[in-house]
Amino acid sequence: MQLTLKKLVGDDLQEVVYQPPFVSARHHRKLLEFESEIDYSDMGLEETDKLVNFVCDVYGNQFNVDDFYDGIASHELVNTITSVFYFVRTGQAPTVNKEGNDQGKS
Repeated sequence: MQLTLKKLVGDDLQEVVYQPPFVSARHHRKLLEFESEIDYSDMGLEETDKLVNFVCDVYGNQFNVDDFYDGIASHELVNTITSVFYFVRTGQAPTVNKEGNDQGKS
């Protein structure tokens, strides 16, 4: 699943595309831990940071937490994390149906 982050290079804002390396079953196990620990309807800073760290780990730490927070639009944060979760569970990126709704996100 491609993940595109914005990065400031000099005065230019460029897009950098990342692909995850091998995603192990340990990543899936970590998702199960999150589900037992985190109330997704009332997430705070600490929980969000945990999930962003997880995204960085899934992508083999090709970028760090600061790169992620600085490179993703605020309104895309939760959907991006959710898409990465779906990818870890299924090996596939979520698809968008004709109505523009994401399919397969959990």
